[in-house]
Amino acid sequence: MCSGSLIHHQWILTAANCLQRSKDPNQYSVKVGVQQLPENSTQLSIIHIVIHEDFNNSMSQDIALLKLRDPVSWSILVQPVCLPKKNFKLPIGSTCWAIGWGSTGKKILKLPYSLQEVAVRILHNEACNQRYRFLRSKGQKKFIGKDMLCGGSEWGLDTCQDNSGSSLVCQVNDTWIQVGVVSWSFSCGRRHFPTVYTSTPHFTQWIEKQISDMRFVSRAGPALLAGHILLVSLGSLWLL
Repeated sequence: MCSGSLIHHQWILTAANCLQRSKDPNQYSVKVGVQQLPENSTQLSIIHIVIHEDFNNSMSQDIALLKLRDPVSWSILVQPVCLPKKNFKLPIGSTCWAIGWGSTGKKILKLPYSLQEVAVRILHNEACNQRYRFLRSKGQKKFIGKDMLCGGSEWGLDTCQDNSGSSLVCQVNDTWIQVGVVSWSFSCGRRHFPTVYTSTPHFTQWIEKQISDMRFVSRAGPALLAGHILLVSLGSLWLL
């Protein structure tokens, strides 16, 4: 149902909306280093779920963390993705990549299938607000807040079903940095309605509060690690 990213030996970053069915960590498990489904890799247990305190099942503050029972060892296929510092600025018009397990565009993927990716161009939040102005409530000036990031595809593809929690990563120098988490979209694959992502720079301090030994980058270099996407399951259903 959802995706996520490994940001620490014991922590996964994902969207809060992925965890609405249950807050019990025993209902979830994680698979890391998976490249194709189905794949019989080891399922890792979760011992703690942290959902942003201001998330209320709406479209804002859509961020959550999952703590693994045991630390993950780094390997060729399993490494953490870099997260940006609060002051990280991404130029409008930058091309980044959304990566996850769900479908792209209106095409439903059938098993077996590989990890999917789609190119995304970063939009100005003001332009995004204009496109979503019909969703504003009475007296509300803006619908897209500072905790959100908007991106649209140039080729009519987009993040669609089962992609919440997926990573939006941008290459800075020689390193991939996760700038967003797939949150929601009004319509799949329609250029007029861009996908809305949770902005990871906006939540730097919140993540630091939950993970004391977490490090962030202000600019990337070749010595920093690039990350891979992981998968979480709920019983027999793919959840993250």
